[in-house]
Amino acid sequence: MKTTTFRSFAAELEDAAATAMRYLRSGLRTFSALPWPALLLAAILTACAITVIPLALMLFAIFLAIKYAVLAINSDKTTPLED
Repeated sequence: MKTTTFRSFAAELEDAAATAMRYLRSGLRTFSALPWPALLLAAILTACAITVIPLALMLFAIFLAIKYAVLAINSDKTTPLED
């Protein structure tokens, strides 16, 4: 295992930034070549992904917390399956 220096770390960050910029420019060129109906569909799909996915994750976390709270309250009681 080689030791990491700041220069090698900075070089890795520069390489990652260059790769990210290359992908971003490629994506922007693709979007600029789209006709407006396809661009509208891409914008709607992106908006749905930005709003729906975090909402679903938050609802999952809320329902999981409620489940754990109910289990914590009812943990001392036995269920019919445990008899």
